[in-house]
Amino acid sequence: MNIRLLLLPFALLLLFAFSAQAQVTISPTAVFLEKNSKVGSFYVSNPSNSAVEVRLGFEFAYPATDEDGRVFLNYEDEDAEEQFSLVPHLRAFPTTFVLQPNERQTVRLVGRIPQNSDPGMYWTRMRVSSNQLTPPIGDVAEGQVSAQVSFQIDQVTAVLVQHGDAQTGLQIHNTQANVENNRLIILSDVERTGNSPFIGSVQTRILNSSGQEVDSRRSSTSVYFRNHQRVEFDTSTWNAGQYTAVTTFESQRNDISSQNLLQISDVSERTTFTIE
Repeated sequence: MNIRLLLLPFALLLLFAFSAQAQVTISPTAVFLEKNSKVGSFYVSNPSNSAVEVRLGFEFAYPATDEDGRVFLNYEDEDAEEQFSLVPHLRAFPTTFVLQPNERQTVRLVGRIPQNSDPGMYWTRMRVSSNQLTPPIGDVAEGQVSAQVSFQIDQVTAVLVQHGDAQTGLQIHNTQANVENNRLIILSDVERTGNSPFIGSVQTRILNSSGQEVDSRRSSTSVYFRNHQRVEFDTSTWNAGQYTAVTTFESQRNDISSQNLLQISDVSERTTFTIE
């Protein structure tokens, strides 16, 4: 028992050390294939001091939410996969490679969607797996113990391509504002329209009874089908009274060029609530 307790912190240190060494960086964070040629590319870089092996894989999924607005990746929507999956039509070059320290690799993606496919946005999730190349274990003297540890780091990002006439939109069905224990939770039931996901940002502004802004939040978001958009505020310093939450969805994001985003007019809703 004592040996296990002593080894646990060391094992955790090994985990962090090997994880940091096996980590690669991906740019851009979402890949949009060119609309006409269906070709795109991204970069994988190795900023560490050790060589890493990189492998690519693709599987259909999209971000969704539960009723409380908690985000998760939905891998189990077979109907959506049959209609919108890019996986059967996507090829990557290369799919497996080794990166030396401070080396960068260009990966090219080609999507061959049949011309008779329904118009809209097709997508997949790309999994970039990396692990440090493990050197061979040296000779071990009799009575000594040796161990070899290897950790794999997975990073998941989106690959999308527009096929034909792609359109999107948003409809806010309902917005609720609940205050409890000095926390304001705003949930917006949002559904996208058209044949493509909405990708953009959402801003929530809190106005007091005089129309003055007391707080605001802005974050990136995406609505592939229907979501419960969640935002929280700390109300411990707010005065008692009536407030208004203004929720606005916009077709812009800091991490994605506006040229890759389907544009719509801003969609807003106002919801009143009371701080007692």
